[in-house]
Amino acid sequence: MLELLNAAESGRPGTLLVEGEPGAGKSLLLDQAVRAAAARGLITVTGRAREFGSPAPAEPLLAAFGEPSPPEPPIERLRPALERRAGAGPVLVALDDLQWADPGTLAALEPLTSRGTRHAVAWLLVRCTGTDHDAVARLFDRGERDGAARCRLGPLDEDAVTEITIDLLGAVPDAGLLASAAEAGGNPFLITELLTGLRDEGAVRISGGRARLSSARLPDRVRTGVARRLGGLRPRTRHLLTVSAVLGRSFSPEDVAEVLGTTPAALVPDLEELLEAGLLAAAPAVLRFRHELIRRVIVEAVPPPVRQALHRQIGELLIGREDSVASAAAHLVRGVRPGDARALARLDEVIAFVLPRSPRNAAALAMHALELTGPAEPARPDRTLTAVRALTATDRLDEAARLARAAFDRPMPAPACARLHCTLAEILSLRGHDDEAAEEASAALAEPGLPGGLRDDAELALLNARAGSGTGVRERAQAIVSSTGEHGDALVAGAFVTLALAEWDAGRLTSGLALAEEAVRRAVSADTRRVHPRLVLAMLLTDAQRHDTARTVMTSAGDDTLGPLAWSAAPAVLAARAHLAAGRFHEAIAAAEKGLSSTGGPRLLVASALSVLITASLRAGDLGAAHDHAAAHRSAPGYPHAALALAAAQVAEARDGAGSLDLGALRDKVLRHRWTLVADPAAAAWLVRTALAANARPAAEAVVTAVERLAAGNPAFPAVRAAADHARGLLDGSPATLERAAADHPDPWARASALEDLTVIVAGEEETAEARRRAVSAFDTALSAYEAMDAGRDAARVRRRLRRLGVRRRHWNHADRPVSGWASLTDTERAVSELVAQGLTNRQVADQLFMSAHTVAFHLRHVFRKLNIGSRVELTRLTLQRTA
Repeated sequence: MLELLNAAESGRPGTLLVEGEPGAGKSLLLDQAVRAAAARGLITVTGRAREFGSPAPAEPLLAAFGEPSPPEPPIERLRPALERRAGAGPVLVALDDLQWADPGTLAALEPLTSRGTRHAVAWLLVRCTGTDHDAVARLFDRGERDGAARCRLGPLDEDAVTEITIDLLGAVPDAGLLASAAEAGGNPFLITELLTGLRDEGAVRISGGRARLSSARLPDRVRTGVARRLGGLRPRTRHLLTVSAVLGRSFSPEDVAEVLGTTPAALVPDLEELLEAGLLAAAPAVLRFRHELIRRVIVEAVPPPVRQALHRQIGELLIGREDSVASAAAHLVRGVRPGDARALARLDEVIAFVLPRSPRNAAALAMHALELTGPAEPARPDRTLTAVRALTATDRLDEAARLARAAFDRPMPAPACARLHCTLAEILSLRGHDDEAAEEASAALAEPGLPGGLRDDAELALLNARAGSGTGVRERAQAIVSSTGEHGDALVAGAFVTLALAEWDAGRLTSGLALAEEAVRRAVSADTRRVHPRLVLAMLLTDAQRHDTARTVMTSAGDDTLGPLAWSAAPAVLAARAHLAAGRFHEAIAAAEKGLSSTGGPRLLVASALSVLITASLRAGDLGAAHDHAAAHRSAPGYPHAALALAAAQVAEARDGAGSLDLGALRDKVLRHRWTLVADPAAAAWLVRTALAANARPAAEAVVTAVERLAAGNPAFPAVRAAADHARGLLDGSPATLERAAADHPDPWARASALEDLTVIVAGEEETAEARRRAVSAFDTALSAYEAMDAGRDAARVRRRLRRLGVRRRHWNHADRPVSGWASLTDTERAVSELVAQGLTNRQVADQLFMSAHTVAFHLRHVFRKLNIGSRVELTRLTLQRTA
């Protein structure tokens, strides 16, 4: 605009074409231009076209120049009038609302604004886009080709909206108020009307310089303004617009046509009118409302019963489409009224359809259906059960349990009561409350006259509840698999899973895998996904270090991953186990955290993920994180998991030494669940090493005996043989046995650990130069292995062993660092700081980092100097702030 005025002042003609949707600020820009031109001394000529036409051709132009409508062509009067004014000085001609201009006005403008004019005239032409006026659009296109500047006023960005809000309200808007303003789609007029209306109607509360919405109701002035804008539409177009608004912010022409009982082709004229009016915009696959605020006004103007009926119609239209389940659910929730038995029955069908496809949407629908069902209605028990199952499938276990327990307060038929007991038992099993789960399953079995399928469900619930305790579960499962043809696929597959886990727990690995494979073979119906046989098989294969086969089984799991959302963590947990076994500790931590973030159970997955998280953190050298993970879940109910207890014990030993452990209890737990010695090939060796350090040789001997029996009974599992050799070699101090273990361990960390143990024994046997050379070489090999896995704590321990042999192997980490501040600390200085912040003494820190207490003190002095502090208290505060 300023360039246009500058050119006119310099004697050069020019044209600026301004366009934008209604409310974009075009007229405001024109008014400011006229005022600026007048302030500079330009002669100003202004005019405006009228929506309903002019009484004479070119009337807006003639009126602007004060010329009467002549009998001759308008251009013959306009050219002299323009020349007279231009002779007195530069001129600005500003014309607004040219979308309404008549053909005579447009015909006169083209020659007047052409490049050939010799007068210093600045033309400012303004039009509203989104209206059906091809002639003015062509005028603007030709003008741009001829060199006119073109300005398209688009929507305001978020920062501009915030500034307008602050200007109008005199306070900083909160997120809710900004979200409301965003519904205006960046349109300045709509934003101003909304905020002014909210302020004038007391819907905004201002306190402490912050503005917050106190009412979600749209202001009357917004409703009035939108109604005025829609007033020019034809009735049938308004009808189409209303149905489209109820459909949603975006919609397909096919959907709105189907709701209206017509074809997309028949809607073309009406849709074009809405596009031209700037109410809709075309996206690649759909049409969308330009402004959510306008759509909301349209929807709220529809009488509630009509709106409800439309939502129901739309929901039923969309529900059969796989890609529209969420949208259909949202409409159906709004479309059913309390007491409408027919509509609620239809909603029950919809929920059954949605549940396996979108559990979250099904849960929302089921809870809504339950709210619309009276306490005494016959359908209440079934809808309660559906809601409980849907909540369970979305991992909202506590909410599902509360709803189930509350339902028992009302009488219900025996089958419904049994189904609810079974579902509650499943929830409690997922939570790890096995005894309570067993009580619920037993209560279901006690209900009289249960049909066979329901009795199977109760039996399966009881098997799942008792699987961890072993109390009569093997006999019960064996009786089920022996009763050929008496039970359904789900119960039979579940019984085989139970037997497989029992065999695995007892250390009979070949039998356990065979039973798990049989469970997969028996899982021939969709209903068997509840027992997850493939997931269980994949977990057993992972325990056995058969990771490639486990991945293949997981890939083929398919529908096995459906059901409770809690089981969706299985792929991440199994990946974490595989990363740990391969020595990829940081990847293992990330995968375990992913698994934990997506599940609140079942306890099998949670305990497995936690044990990986603790072990990987410890091996990666982050003792603080390992301790935190172990402490956070040590007393958690429902996780009597041997691998988790073993991982927590390893952290305690690393922090406080072997004397801090109850080795007898730990040994007994591990030996009761011998698969723990399979899942972690280094577990038996650690137990032996720790027992020997605590002078508890009988405990070490018991572990060695157990792992050797395990190896002897499972010759097809070489990892177990390597674990047995590792444990025996430590107990006997046998270099040959340890050498065999180091060669056979498939787990790289266990292999490095065996090599380190071997070297410790060899280095202590003789003190010749050759023995020392061999020990240094072996330690270097172990050090390289640990460093390759980024096992910093273990590498530090080996470097300390090498120092005792007179060899220094520094672990340099070259980096450009500042001279002060946290960023100036070396990795070792940071490790020292973090351990000090946990309250450890210099001696304890030294033990963790495998250095002397004097070295710790040396590093602390450097830390204090770099951070400009003088006490451990200040260091703790700074460290905690950095890690918060």
